[in-house]
Amino acid sequence: MNRTKVLTVFLAAGMALSAPLAAHAKNPHSGGGGGGSQAGGLPALSKRVTADEALIAALQTSVAALGNTSFAVVGADGTLARSNSAAGPVTVATHTAATGLYEVDFSANVSACAYVATLGDTGTATPPVGVIGVSGAVNPDGVTIQTSNLTGTPTDEPFHLTVTCP
Repeated sequence: MNRTKVLTVFLAAGMALSAPLAAHAKNPHSGGGGGGSQAGGLPALSKRVTADEALIAALQTSVAALGNTSFAVVGADGTLARSNSAAGPVTVATHTAATGLYEVDFSANVSACAYVATLGDTGTATPPVGVIGVSGAVNPDGVTIQTSNLTGTPTDEPFHLTVTCP
């Protein structure tokens, strides 16, 4: 066979085999995507994008409303080792040596929040053993912490404080 006949046979076979595939692609109900247009066209797509953007904004608001967690890690001498608060700076407002009494202030009202504190070193040393108590301070931005040894005598100890707000 010469080249022309071979090409003609391959071309005819290709067209015969591709016809069903082309028909499938043009059918909008076959998942083909060609041929028919999406219901509503571009205006419907624009409305869908607007609805999706509104949903994203609503979800972002919901996530933001889940609350936030702030923390402070305080040395036995009342120095702030590290902290984090979305509201702003965290400070150790008061500490009198040898009393075990501290006030940690956050940059927002934390009076409706939950406070959790534990004795813990500010670095990698063995944590102290003792007792710690926590309550809201007179200042609505503050948390009062009391540290004591195992006999209940107030002693200055390093601690970690977490404040979780609604």
